[in-house]
Amino acid sequence: MKCSISECKTEAKETVKIGFKETRNLCEYHYNLFNNKEEKHEPSFNKASKFKEK
Repeated sequence: MKCSISECKTEAKETVKIGFKETRNLCEYHYNLFNNKEEKHEPSFNKASKFKEK
């Protein structure tokens, strides 16, 4: 079974109850994010390309 997050293609680890009737299957990465949802996460940025002057 795959992770319920649409962009994620990894195998699901846990089933989590989201609401009264709704459950989702989450991979290890998204399961850890769900468990630590109260914590603030630092964004990580990567440069797409270097700017070249002509």
